[in-house]
Formats: sequence, structure tokens, C-alpha cells
Amino acid sequence: MQVAVWSFTIRLALHLNPSFNERMAADFMVYSFICFFVGKFIANFLMTRFSANKVLMVYSVIGCLVLLYTSFVPDMTALWAAVSVSLLFGPCWATIYAKTLEAVEKKYTETAGAIVVMSIVGGAFVPAIQGFVSDVTGSMQFSFIVNLFCFLAIGLYFRGEAKIEAAEEKESAAAESQA
Repeated sequence: MQVAVWSFTIRLALHLNPSFNERMAADFMVYSFICFFVGKFIANFLMTRFSANKVLMVYSVIGCLVLLYTSFVPDMTALWAAVSVSLLFGPCWATIYAKTLEAVEKKYTETAGAIVVMSIVGGAFVPAIQGFVSDVTGSMQFSFIVNLFCFLAIGLYFRGEAKIEAAEEKESAAAESQA
């Protein structure tokens, strides 16, 4: 999702404002990178205060809304929405990686880590799917809907993790009250 949004931001800028040249459109990538780094600091702060599962779940909901806006509002604010979604990418990869390794038996951690790292190949598929959607629909802007489904998948995953976490906390609290 991150690769896809970043891969198509310049093209979206050129699509939404034909007076832009490629250099002007590339500035929006710089803004996206700044948002990414700022978002990473915000997420790190939030995850010291709240469950990582809940933070990622909320980030996913916000990401879906921002990408809906990007996909359907036909003016330059959609470009700024595409840029701002980078604020929400910060905790995704690192948290998914860590949560996956937590779920694996210790003796398989090294192998699981390698497999998760290799799964980055999704960064090659999602942009291809977004490009296909753009070609089929004839709309660069609408193609950002592909990324919404990525955020939706992340949100559903972390919703499930939050439910497991809540059940474990409830079970732990019940065990403590009986002791």
C-alpha cells in the first residue's frame, strides 16, 4: 500500500493539475516523506500510551476514510489527502513484523522473520493492481481505492488482535480476582 500510494502520487498530481510539470508534482512526494516520518513519531508516542492493536485499528479506519476522499473528490484537496495518508504508514510495517514474530514459537522466529521480510513483494503487486484499475477505469484518482482495501485488511487483522488482547486481559483479571 505504501509503495502504491507513493508510486502514484506524482501521477495524481499531474492528473489533478495539468499545469504542473513533473518537478512540481515530485514535490508532493517530498511532502509525503515528511508526513511519513512525522507520522512515525506520532505513532510511537501513541503506542506507548495505547495498545498497538488499537492504534493500528484506528489508523486503518482513518486511512480508509482518507483514501475514499482521495478516490472521489475531484480537486486538489484529493492530492493533499493522498499526501496526508503517509502520516498513517509509520507504524504499519514495524508493528505487523513485530506482532507476527510474537505469534511464532521462538525456535521458528528466524524463519518467520525471513518469510515476513520476503512478503514485501506485495510492494510489487499492489502498484500493479492499482495501475490495472487505473487503466481499466480510466481514472488515476479512482485507482487509489485499491489502497483502501489494503488498509481495510490491516484494520481487520488488528481488530482481531485487539479482541484476542481484550479476552486475555479479561481472563487475566478474572484469574487475579480469584487468587
